[in-house]
Amino acid sequence: MEASSEKRMHERIKYSGSICFTILFMQSSEFKRMRSCGEILDVSRSGLGLKTEFPLDAGYILEWDDEHRKGKLHVAMVKWSQKTDDSYRAGLKFI
Repeated sequence: MEASSEKRMHERIKYSGSICFTILFMQSSEFKRMRSCGEILDVSRSGLGLKTEFPLDAGYILEWDDEHRKGKLHVAMVKWSQKTDDSYRAGLKFI
């Protein structure tokens, strides 16, 4: 991919680490919360790449505690998700 066609605002940096988060979404006009875990694949100033065992729909909101700073909450929106061989990869944008 040429640099000029790159849509990301910030450079991605490879990262490997597990993450547990809460998924916030609407289902049949009802607000739902679900707890899950995944693996962070890369990070940037504006978002991160995530691998999960299940699909995350675009528009879902994820929130999780910062493991390095007690009391800091991270919130991101799923911008895209796609199936890979045996898992799913999603792009999250911090909000």
